[in-house]
Amino acid sequence: MSVYTEWGFKANPFETTPLPANEEGSRLLIGRDVLLKTMKTRLDSGNKIVTVEGLNGVGKTSLINVMLFRAFRDTCKSGIGPFYIPCRTIFQLDDVQNATDFRRRALIEVAQTLLSARKTVPPRRGHTKHANATSLDRYLNSPHFNAISGGLSAATVGLNLGQARQVNDGVGFETSGLEKLITTWLEEVFPTSTSGAVVCVLDNLELLQTSARAREVIEALRDTLFSIQGIRWVLCGALGIVHGIASSPRLDGRLHKPVMVEDLEDRYAQMIFENRIKTFKDSADYFLPLDGAKFSEIYDIMRGNLRSALNEADEYCMWVSDKIDDREDFVEEMYEQWLEGELEAAYLAVKAELRPRAWEVFETACQFEIFAPSDCMAFGYETPNAMRQQIRNLEIVGLLRSSLDEKDNRRKSIQVTSKGWKVRAYLDLYDEDFI
Repeated sequence: MSVYTEWGFKANPFETTPLPANEEGSRLLIGRDVLLKTMKTRLDSGNKIVTVEGLNGVGKTSLINVMLFRAFRDTCKSGIGPFYIPCRTIFQLDDVQNATDFRRRALIEVAQTLLSARKTVPPRRGHTKHANATSLDRYLNSPHFNAISGGLSAATVGLNLGQARQVNDGVGFETSGLEKLITTWLEEVFPTSTSGAVVCVLDNLELLQTSARAREVIEALRDTLFSIQGIRWVLCGALGIVHGIASSPRLDGRLHKPVMVEDLEDRYAQMIFENRIKTFKDSADYFLPLDGAKFSEIYDIMRGNLRSALNEADEYCMWVSDKIDDREDFVEEMYEQWLEGELEAAYLAVKAELRPRAWEVFETACQFEIFAPSDCMAFGYETPNAMRQQIRNLEIVGLLRSSLDEKDNRRKSIQVTSKGWKVRAYLDLYDEDFI
């Protein structure tokens, strides 16, 4: 049994996974109304791709999920406006996946999403059901397809499309037959650009490491996937990756300028905490060794990065559960004991690895939070090259994280990590002799 269950919760209130595209996710999202409106406006404006950028852990994926869910829910209730259906899968790319395989996988997931939503999606005017739904459902969800759907290489899909005659009651698929069936159904369900679409999210573009690699893959999908009627895309990434993609001449006019997602202000911390307790508590007699004030302090230490704050709150609760046998054993002083130990451990792990010049750079970096090598003068260096070694030293011990330029691997965007913020907090709270 989970410790949170024992304490009177139905689930972990500090879960760090993105908020789901459902009512619970919508309830848990706090303080993002302006950004929700901004993203929805871009989605409504046509077939241009919506792009979202922000630091890791700031809540980009949660924001997208909730925006899509609310758009879907509101149209279901009112019958007014484009009909946006959130794709059931959030996609990611990697360095080894080619554009052809990704396109096939995306189309399969779009079709499965439509099949799941077909009771909600209205059929074409004059029809009582979608013409292709039965054959598509029969093919995609047959035991034979499920057995091989884990590996969607071009060769595998082509082979099994040929075998589909026996499995699917004579539905004749050529090599591209399934894709044709899916795109035809999409055109039927969403006949115009204002009808709506299945909305797919391509997340964590920074996993491709450089904007050049990400841009190459996105360019390859421009005309083969991103232009399909009835599918809309939201691209999401961190550390300048989306800006790098948007600079491509081949994508000119196809991408909206990135919607920038920043950390929520500290004033929202108490609301976030209370909302999560209200959502996840399963008993009026619940117990939690953390209150809103303590969570707000953790949130402040993590500089408003919600994922990091939730993770630290969860770690504290696990620490308390290891220390007590019963809730009556808990004492308030435990929080300060844990906090000092946690911050001190982060500091001691790097103390001996860094020289004074690196510490000076780190102190200035914390004032910026995110910066570029071109800010070198503020750090006391004449050129970015002169500062490079200190940045590298701070990266090695995990206090800074950089994105690299695709041409020469030079750093172009640098941010303080969650470990860095814990070290900074230790120096502020417990080390009076720091520089």
